[in-house]
Amino acid sequence: QGPLRSSVKPRPLCGQVAARLNDVLSGELDDDVLRNFYVDGVQPAPDASRLLVAVAPLDPGDATPPDVVLRQLDFNTPRIRSAVASAISRRKTPELSFWVVRPEEPNRPEDEEG
Repeated sequence: QGPLRSSVKPRPLCGQVAARLNDVLSGELDDDVLRNFYVDGVQPAPDASRLLVAVAPLDPGDATPPDVVLRQLDFNTPRIRSAVASAISRRKTPELSFWVVRPEEPNRPEDEEG
């Protein structure tokens, strides 16, 4: 039985989680920091029991430090997981890990020396 027993495919699950999290971030949490971010991607880490969620700012010029975003996500994790649980058909809600991604800055110099 072991690891082959799981019949839930991670890709559809990741898509469901991403869609639900975008709804949550866009205003359901009523969090002024998080409503300015969207889900850039969700992937199994290493499997569907834990998901890695990449969030990115809606405004590429957003200067919110990643630690502030991650602190708000951590604070809201119970509500976020509850929302995910209501959107998926699984016995156990996956653990969620977050990281902040930033859009590329094409003309950024290699070093910051003046």
